[in-house]
Amino acid sequence: GTANDNANSVRHTDDGGYIVFGTTFSVNTGDVTGFHGYSDYWVVKIDAVGNIQWQKAFGGSDIEEGSAIAQTADGGYIMTGSTLSTDGDVSSNHGSYDFWTVKINATGTIQWQKTYGGSAEDRAADIKQTTGGGYIIAGNTWSNDGDITFKYPSTDYWLVKTDANGIIQWQKTYGGNSEDYGYAVSLTTEGGYI
Repeated sequence: GTANDNANSVRHTDDGGYIVFGTTFSVNTGDVTGFHGYSDYWVVKIDAVGNIQWQKAFGGSDIEEGSAIAQTADGGYIMTGSTLSTDGDVSSNHGSYDFWTVKINATGTIQWQKTYGGSAEDRAADIKQTTGGGYIIAGNTWSNDGDITFKYPSTDYWLVKTDANGIIQWQKTYGGNSEDYGYAVSLTTEGGYI
């Protein structure tokens, strides 16, 4: 569009095309429609040669920053990042930035969405679907309340494991007395995570 549009994640899709995910500041200009306010998650589905098949903006009236997207076993997509909103597509906020995870179907319709965090900043960086059909989300937390049950004195890695519907099964912080930032997570062959 006519403002900043930032792609942070791209994945090859089962149909031979691509799914591109990031953040848009463009208010319903150019390729962007359905804008909610300030900045939104923006998902663009393209074919094998880059033609747009569909695009969707997701968010509320405040800031959404998209970090990572993955195709899911059902042909849909799971995406995560951060939100400050409490309206629009965002159902709740714990305070400041929260992890915001959104499950959409193959054509971009929201199936469910969840916020995770506490009263300070919580920013998601990566997400993967797990072998059991749930999700693992990696990012950073400055909070010591809400969904966070233990935290070191400064910024920590925060890892959140959910079921297939986004309900938290467990969450862990990792770090020490200074700043620790997590940016990626992968599945390991024995069923764990790195």
